[in-house]
Amino acid sequence: MNFLRLLLTSCMLFLLAGCFQVTTVVRVNPDGSGTVEENMLLSKKLVAQIEGIMGSFGGNGEKPKPFELFEPAKLKERASSMGQGVSYLSGKKVETSDYTGYTATYAFININTLKLSQQNGDPTGNSEPKDLPFTFSFSKGSPATLTIVQPQTKASEKTPSAPEQEPSFHADTKPQMSDENAKKFMELFMGIKLVLAVEMNGTIVSTNATHVDGNRLTIVDLDLAKLGNAGPELEKLSLLENSSFEEARELLKGIPGIRFDMNEKLTVVFKK
Repeated sequence: MNFLRLLLTSCMLFLLAGCFQVTTVVRVNPDGSGTVEENMLLSKKLVAQIEGIMGSFGGNGEKPKPFELFEPAKLKERASSMGQGVSYLSGKKVETSDYTGYTATYAFININTLKLSQQNGDPTGNSEPKDLPFTFSFSKGSPATLTIVQPQTKASEKTPSAPEQEPSFHADTKPQMSDENAKKFMELFMGIKLVLAVEMNGTIVSTNATHVDGNRLTIVDLDLAKLGNAGPELEKLSLLENSSFEEARELLKGIPGIRFDMNEKLTVVFKK
């Protein structure tokens, strides 16, 4: 299973908790140092539901503490799970009309030791990522070279059960999702955003990345509200679990609100 399917599985788990928005930007200096900026937001409607559940378990008439996503102590603890030499620099609470959350900035000395997991921004407060991380390989020089390795499931993690069957995907597969089910899916998807990008503090000389804007490489860009009531697109997403890497690439073409870099390894050469 490649990172694409790992990510979509994580999104489905988040759907059980409600709407979220996570943006992670890694900024890399020519010497291999840099920062990670993380923006994490949860729907205030979800927060109200969480506080209601917490209140139902309150004893002796005591009012439970308000649910707080921004907890500096936990963010500092999370830094240790992001790799050797990673430290928590700063953070602040963020409020919008519909969302609450935080912005946190971490610093790393050597990107070769950075391990970036999509669960770094877990709204449950879990500081130990359970999914496989992105890893980085950096070579100093003028220009410098950075390789970003997307997570791949280890061979030992495959279930040794029945023999694998050929994927049932075909380019002309017709969606079977009903309008009612599509509506239910969209009620869950609406508002979910997930962005992962890497920015070079310099000028890009060359790269094999698919989505490049100036000095920024976009690895993941999910804005599922843009799907609208697109039942066929939702049906395509349901086919990803049993698809190969090449089939997944075809499935995702043209789906609004979804951009992935399908390269398993991204290489970028940049200079000051």
